[in-house]
Amino acid sequence: MLTSLALDSFKNHTNRSFFWGNKNILAWPNGSGKTNILEAIYLFVNTIPPPERTFAQLLATQSESLFLAWEFTKNDLPYSGRIGYSQTEWKIQFLSQEAIITRSRYLEIMSFRAVLFSPMEMNILYLGPSLRRDFLDEALSLASPEFQKIKREYTLALKNRNSLLKQIHEGTSSRDTLDLWDTLFVERSKSYYEYRKNLIEFIESHTPDIEMLLEWKYTLTFKYITKIDFENVESIMLQYLRTNRERDIITGHTYIGPHLDDFQYWVGEGIPSHTYLSRWENKTILIGLKFLLVDFIEQSSRKDTILLLDDLFSELDIEHIQSILNQASNRQLFITTQNTPEFFSDSDRYTIHNIT
Repeated sequence: MLTSLALDSFKNHTNRSFFWGNKNILAWPNGSGKTNILEAIYLFVNTIPPPERTFAQLLATQSESLFLAWEFTKNDLPYSGRIGYSQTEWKIQFLSQEAIITRSRYLEIMSFRAVLFSPMEMNILYLGPSLRRDFLDEALSLASPEFQKIKREYTLALKNRNSLLKQIHEGTSSRDTLDLWDTLFVERSKSYYEYRKNLIEFIESHTPDIEMLLEWKYTLTFKYITKIDFENVESIMLQYLRTNRERDIITGHTYIGPHLDDFQYWVGEGIPSHTYLSRWENKTILIGLKFLLVDFIEQSSRKDTILLLDDLFSELDIEHIQSILNQASNRQLFITTQNTPEFFSDSDRYTIHNIT
């Protein structure tokens, strides 16, 4: 369990320390830095900034470095560590028990992962597919840190292939070189899809859990939208690239691969949930899906999760808040809220943190 956190030059928090219990409520005013605390926890646990953030965006105004120090207990033993980031040196430093260590060693020592529930995620069922791809890939990165390397290698292969396509179109490169890059691109795609396949199968097998949250009113189907077959990734992709080579050369783009895939939840005979269900029902689906990803992360990483709930309850009634808390009951919680529900303040299970 995370027991303390100290921040220096982290957004609006400078030289501040916090001490935590198992269930924590941050009921601070708007603009006081509640979300910043959750982002700091996400960073020091997972070693990466939260989605849609960079290290530079986490710095305090006019600061060129940030610092986080933490303590947690693991098997009833205390551990301490630090993360430092220097923008001028573009350098991230990890320490545990006062010793400098690598990022991979840091992740081994850390006994949990942190999962952030953000109000902005409620839009992913309505907006562009890139948000949904990132939603899945974040879970894969937290479940298996080596996935980040797989994704970087895929992204580089895609970028190089697209660059070569443009050069061929401009007459500065030969078509003969494309065969080599096609083979490399397919190899990197296959590695990427191996991770996606495991996650998709997990989600599909647990879809009844989300139907239960909707009180069994609907039959749901998780639909992964792709041009490939998970069982024949290599042959399908190579055939597609060869068939569409001329088009790719003209446009300078590659039109197959995990960077273009998408997903939807279907209701009944194939109606997309975002066009049929109410906003609340879609929000319930997304919350249920997020908890499935939490289960997947715990199962794959064999680590517990800390749940960071950022103003998640603003549109929910007491019954549905209780339902979410019941799912999160065995995990350390950090909840930000503008108004503290009465059952929080009346329960000795929750520690209310007032701004100081």
